[in-house]
Amino acid sequence: MDEEIAEQFARRDRMRKKLAARESYSQRMQKMADLQEATWKALRASPTGWAHFLRRNFKARAIDVAKSDAARPPTV
Repeated sequence: MDEEIAEQFARRDRMRKKLAARESYSQRMQKMADLQEATWKALRASPTGWAHFLRRNFKARAIDVAKSDAARPPTV
């Protein structure tokens, strides 16, 4: 059963690769731009989703300052 499913996925992947190879660079870029636009619209449409995204995004970019470093005055 697992082998059948794996073969179906392999066939699907081969077909997707063939279709993608037929597209031009500008077509692939346009698809990506459309996907990003749709993603941002969906994210902004959900207030809780947007808030979660902002928290996660800012947390990932935050600088971890050790307490001993935070107590020291900055050097100029």
